[in-house]
Amino acid sequence: MVVQEILTEYELIVDSYEQVRERPRDNEEQEKYFSGKKSNHTFKSQIIIMPDGRDIVDVVAGEPGPKSDITMFRENRDNFDPKQSFKGI
Repeated sequence: MVVQEILTEYELIVDSYEQVRERPRDNEEQEKYFSGKKSNHTFKSQIIIMPDGRDIVDVVAGEPGPKSDITMFRENRDNFDPKQSFKGI
């Protein structure tokens, strides 16, 4: 794709963050969303932006809180050209 080729000219910035969510009633759901890092039940999101920070390239939202940043990145990097470089992983 043309857009993927253009993006390879830039080193894209990757950042992840957690958002607190209401505690699920079901015990399995509680375990799925409990983040030991935040000591709370959370959703995890990841954003990929251009180097100047003005344009959003990709967003992943609502993943379970305990999922690591690098795991989220690895699951979604196939959406980009193999030559694409990233910063902040």
